[in-house]
Amino acid sequence: MRGAPNINLAWTMLAAEECSRLGMRHAVICPGSRSAPLAVAFARHADIAVHIAHDERGGAFLALAIGKATGVPAALIMTSGTAVANALPALVEARLTRTPLLLFAADRPPELRDCGANQAISQASLLDGAVRWSCDLPAPTTDIAAEYVLSTIDEAFARAVGDAGSQGGGVHLNWQFREPLAPEVVPWDIAWLWSIARWTRDGRKQRAPWRSAVRLAPSEIVIDDAVIVAGHMTSTRATHALRKWRGTLLADVASGLACSSTVGADLVLRAAAQHPAILDALKPSQLVVIGDGVVSKRVNEWMSRLTCHTTVVGAGDPRVDSFHRANASIAATDVTWVSNRNLRAHRGWKRALHCATHATQQAFAQEKTLCEPVAIHDATTTAAALDGSGTMFYGSSMPIRDGDFLAIAPPSGWASASNRGASGIDGLIASATGHGLATARPVLAFIGDVSALHDINSLLLAAQCTTPLVLVVLNNDGGGIFRYLPIAKYPEFERCFATPHGLQISGIARALGVRCETPTTRSAMCKSVHAALRRSGVTVIEVVCTREQSEAARARIAAAAVAALAREFV
Repeated sequence: MRGAPNINLAWTMLAAEECSRLGMRHAVICPGSRSAPLAVAFARHADIAVHIAHDERGGAFLALAIGKATGVPAALIMTSGTAVANALPALVEARLTRTPLLLFAADRPPELRDCGANQAISQASLLDGAVRWSCDLPAPTTDIAAEYVLSTIDEAFARAVGDAGSQGGGVHLNWQFREPLAPEVVPWDIAWLWSIARWTRDGRKQRAPWRSAVRLAPSEIVIDDAVIVAGHMTSTRATHALRKWRGTLLADVASGLACSSTVGADLVLRAAAQHPAILDALKPSQLVVIGDGVVSKRVNEWMSRLTCHTTVVGAGDPRVDSFHRANASIAATDVTWVSNRNLRAHRGWKRALHCATHATQQAFAQEKTLCEPVAIHDATTTAAALDGSGTMFYGSSMPIRDGDFLAIAPPSGWASASNRGASGIDGLIASATGHGLATARPVLAFIGDVSALHDINSLLLAAQCTTPLVLVVLNNDGGGIFRYLPIAKYPEFERCFATPHGLQISGIARALGVRCETPTTRSAMCKSVHAALRRSGVTVIEVVCTREQSEAARARIAAAAVAALAREFV
């Protein structure tokens, strides 16, 4: 800090160092002029890895995914103007999933606001509906004590990670800068740093931040004789405790708890809708719903019809009680689950899940055509056969529904990830890339063709990944999910909803310098995934199929599970 060439850099170098002391290890920098003091400060910091994003929307999702993967916010640095508006989709997702993210946006000083100055918009409060906290910092000056900079960073960090008395999420620090923006030498009073001497003179290897936040002790919740429905949770303590749960757990595919004994609830309830005897066998004595909302519409409908005592355990913001029938609500983030030693799994659900998952595996083995659900199944099976672990990233729309509905659990030891907070298709390629950069482990991502086109420029971000990043793009020439909606029978459907594009994603990817493969058979698909997960860098594997092929495969696999369940229970 003493070597800062001007007061702008003195402030931003304080900020970068304090972020590092708080545990930040990644910064995403979007090029711009007004943000130069921030970009230079973070780029020069030895302990913070810098990732360059030409597109602010993609950069925001890259930073979001780093926060999801590590629990520590990345700094997202961008210039003023519409650049800031491009961060909104990622910040919405961050709020709904309580993911830490720190947006450092540059801005004009007061004299250049609301007067027609170039690239100046009303941005200080632009994102207030999406972020957990925002602060419009004044233009750097030695008239304001240095500890103000440090304590503001501390507060922003605590708010982002949820250590400030509320839930975590995105935080927007709006930095006003006057010239010079570049690291030009303009003398400033070094005595400005005297008031933070205990911070600047901290010579320990692990230097302490100016102020630290203390998280409250975890809660202990006792649950006996209940069926638990688990969505995604940000608490690793709670997830670890539920992995040891001896009772019945119905796990969403993105919950981090999905395995062969916890997935398949959607198929079971599909069979139960046709055979009341199965539904009777599934009645729980009580229900506990934990974490974020689950993907399955059938599971949500089943919960809404139950008359047993129901407890929802969520983070408190946002609430998770879409069926509005819960008897009790517990707001907790870091919890330990305990039960009595006599707890046993629910007999009906245990039999049903085993039967459904066994039947789907047999049904998948009979499929001949490479289509969307088959590609997800085969790629997952291929990953499971390899040594090591990584992250399975499920794109919104059909990929995550196929994984959940058809009981395709992530391989043992692999983490699961998605952007299901707002369920948007924004930034999926950027998000998958962020998980790879943050964990330095393989990522296997399933993304629809419309989602891929929506974020195609983020292939430039993906090219920065040195660990295996496999993007399986499921190309059915449009929005296949809409075929399951009532609108599909109307004449406007194909043009306005299915929106066929006739494009090959592989051709676009190759033009951006990304390695691509286009397997047409199941065996070729498995070979492509196997090779891609063993090589460094990004590989796009495009699976071209028709919507009708995928729909027929889903129907056959589901029918096999329903038939098996009927034989088991009826």
